[in-house]
This record gives sequence, C-alpha cells and structure tokens, in this order.
Amino acid sequence: MSELLTVAGMRDLEAAAMASGAVAGLDLMERAGAGVVGAILAEWPEYARGAPSAVVLCGPGNNGGDGFVVARLLAGLGWSVEVFLHGRADQFGPDARANVERWSGPVAGFDAAGGGRRPDVLVDAVFGIGVSRPIPDAVAAAFAAVRARPGTAPMRTVAVDCPSGFDLDRGIFLSAPGSAEKGGARPPQADLCVTFHRPKPGHVLSEAAGRVLWVADIGLGEGFSTAAGQLIARQPAPGALRLVTPRLDEDSTLADWYRHVAGPEAGAHKYDRGHVLVLAGGVGQGGAARMAARAALRVGAGLVTLGVPQAAVFENAGRLDAVMLRTVVESYDLRRMLTDERLRCVVLGPGLGRNRAQDLVPAALWAKRATVLDADALTAFEDDPQLLFNHLHEAAILTPHEGEFRRLFPDLSLAPDGPGRIEAVRQAADRAGCTVLLKGPATVIARPDGCASIHPALRDRAVPWLATAGAGDVLAGMIGGLMAARPVDRLDVVFCAELGVWLHAEAARAFGPGLIAEDLPDALPGVLRAVGL
Repeated sequence: MSELLTVAGMRDLEAAAMASGAVAGLDLMERAGAGVVGAILAEWPEYARGAPSAVVLCGPGNNGGDGFVVARLLAGLGWSVEVFLHGRADQFGPDARANVERWSGPVAGFDAAGGGRRPDVLVDAVFGIGVSRPIPDAVAAAFAAVRARPGTAPMRTVAVDCPSGFDLDRGIFLSAPGSAEKGGARPPQADLCVTFHRPKPGHVLSEAAGRVLWVADIGLGEGFSTAAGQLIARQPAPGALRLVTPRLDEDSTLADWYRHVAGPEAGAHKYDRGHVLVLAGGVGQGGAARMAARAALRVGAGLVTLGVPQAAVFENAGRLDAVMLRTVVESYDLRRMLTDERLRCVVLGPGLGRNRAQDLVPAALWAKRATVLDADALTAFEDDPQLLFNHLHEAAILTPHEGEFRRLFPDLSLAPDGPGRIEAVRQAADRAGCTVLLKGPATVIARPDGCASIHPALRDRAVPWLATAGAGDVLAGMIGGLMAARPVDRLDVVFCAELGVWLHAEAARAFGPGLIAEDLPDALPGVLRAVGL
C-alpha cells in the first residue's frame, strides 16, 4: 500500500518543506516542470528525435509557472513551442513570475490559441491542484481552438497535476451550469497526467484524470515509493487514506503482504488457518454461495462449511467435495454452530434470499465473529437499514455495489455533485459501526474511524471482464477466507479487505477475457505462486 495525499495534505506538505528551508518554491517548480518533460519523453520516446511541436496553455497560478518551466525545457531540447497565458503575468506569485521571466519566447493570450498547425503535444497547465470552480468559457474555447487547428498528426494532451477543472479530492470534473449546452466546458481527456510526490484521490478514483498517470519526484522526501512492507507493519491511523497497490521496495515482497494478513505458520493445522461458514439459500439458489465457499477455501481458509436448508442438501451435496455441508434451517441452528469457537468467520448474503437473510443475519452477528455481509444480507434490510445497523459490530464488513449502497444509505449521495465516493463510504462506515467496502472499478473501503483505502482497477490494471454475474459473491468469499485466518481479537478487517480486492482483480487479470465467476477461485493458486508463496 501507499499513502495518498488530499489537495490540502499536498499543500501543507509543500508549505512545511519550504518553511523549514529544506527546499525553495522555485526549486519545486523547476523539478515539477522537469518531471513533466521527463514523463513526456518516457511515454513517447519518438519525440526525442526530430523537432516536435508543443502548445503550452498556462494559467495565472503556480500550475502556470510549471507550464513555463515545461515550455523552456522543451524549447531547450529543440522543440517548437508556443505559450498562451490566461490572465496577466503580474497575477503570478514570485516563483511563477520568475519562470515567466526565464521564458525567452513570445506569450499570447488565449484568444490567439487558434492560429497555426496542430501541435504534437498540448500541455494543460491552466488550473491545477487548487481548482475550486469550473473552468471559464475562455479557457474551454482555447482548448477547442487548439484541437480545431489543421493537421493530420495525432495530438497528445498532457495535464500538469490534473486536467483543468478536475476536482482531485472527489475525482470529478466541475461543470458550470449550461456547460453541456456550450459543448462541454472541459479540456480534452489527458493522454498523460503528471502529478507530483504522490497520487491524489481523484487520480485513482477515475480515469478521467488521464489515461496514463505518472508520479514525479520533486524532492519532498519519501514519496510514492512508500513500501507495502512499511505500511502493513503498522495499523493505519484514523482518517488515513491509502492506495491499495503492490508497489514494493527491495526489502518487501507481495508474499510479505499475504503472510501478514493470512499466511499460515509452519506446522499449522486446518483450524489455525480458519473455519469459514458460508450460508446458502434454498433449492436452485445455491450457486452464489458455493462460489463464495470455494473462494474462501482457495484464498487460504483451512476449512469451509456451506450451511443450507434441509430441502437443498442433496442439490449442494452433488456439487461439493472439499467444502463441507451442514443443515442450517433457521437462526437456532446457526447460533448452535457458532458456539464452536473454532468457527471464525461467517459469510452470508450471496443467493441467500430476503426472508432467510432477515432471520439469519442477526443470529450471525450475535456471536461477534468476523462476518461478511453481501447481496441479500444487505437488501433484506433496505426498508429499515437501522435494523441491520443495530446488530453490526467492528468485526463485520458490508460489501455493497452501488445499488445496494444507495438502498442502505439513501441520503449519502454517490452523485457527481455530492461529497464524493470516499466521504460517502466514510460516513456509511461511521453510521454502520463497521467496515464498508463499496465495489466498483475504484473500490473504496472505510472504517468507522475514517481510515479509508482505494483500490483502482483502472488503466494498466483495468479488468472490464470482471463485470460478470457472481464476481461479487467470489469477492465476499475471498474476504471471508482472509478474515478467518486470525482470531477476532487479532483481526484487522481493512487489511483483509485490501488484500481481498487486490487478489480478486489480480485473479481476473491472470485469467483474462472470457472470465466467468467460477474461474476466479481457480485462478488464485497461480496468483499466489506468482507473488512468491
């Protein structure tokens, strides 16, 4: 994992570094511009030859100052560079103004951006990390004018820190009223987004920040190289924001991550590795629970039992081998099973049925064991979510998709004009009193104390074939299998959820297109071998 920085956190870090005398603002700006140029040449090495062209659109703040550094460095490499400024140079702060003065070429206003040929690269250095409003029409018109220039070669767009008008905390574009009618007041999607020191939440919540994300070191100390080995060794602090990524250093391995969460010690027996109970629905409804059970077993649980109604025993018996089978008719049967302290985790919801869920969920939560609630275990309480919340405890996790989340938390908006995904899930976890995992291409996990994690299955880790029936059931089982590895007094639900979503996506990536949910558990052994176990 790596720690993410919000906009305010990044500003505070820069201010503290400059106040301490560790670095000057002018040096940070120079390094930022050099980082952008380095990223351009690394992403498109063909530009190291010939005489490419660039248009740099600069705003009146420090992002514009970065743009002037980019323009100067590209011109020094032999590029043909045009610079356009929104506003006046006397609006710049001292560091940005110094870089305006270092630029030896002409500077024109945005109203002149439509002249000339289409450039090879368009650099968006208008509004960066501190944007708090939609971009003005004049800025949108300048982007449109450059795009409309004549030319046959493709034009690559590079965003400095983020595309102008993009909210880096919420991962959305800020739209002005009527902007859609005006053709959309936003820049073209960035082919490359270059940010500094660490990613910000919006970078990993949405590919709208850029098709490719590059994180440049600008000398602020420990940056994006923060190792998973360093973060898995300590509890995340309340309010912390983490990026779920396998990026490691030479002293840490992916196997360390797995072992910290669930890895069995030498000489362990099956109950040391954990016993998971997965509750299933009635006749013809057992497939989802069987997939969850198989996933729990594959991810590392020592023993998995499927609990089914009496009428569904024979149907499930014909489909199970390593997974054990028990009859669980009503809450009394479940409570009796939970008197066995070796049963560490209960997974319920996939294919359970609403009536059965309303009966079994309170009983499952009664014993204060690790509990994963998904699907029907959530929707069964949509008419009165507080009935569910009254039973929840810190060793439980809710794993809704967006529709289930809206039904349980109807007042917590996931809409673009709302508080944002991260804040919504944090509020949901606080209300529920347990960990909440909101599934999606950018999965958000939050604890009641505000600690949150983002797992982005985006860009080079995108797995569109994971959008298949039953994939969420498998994820519930995987998280349950990981949660069963520790007694409840040594359980960290967030660690299990983070590892579960990463393994889930990695299994899908390993299998590839054509995936169906049943393939995910069987892809896990290869993934675990690949990480060094």
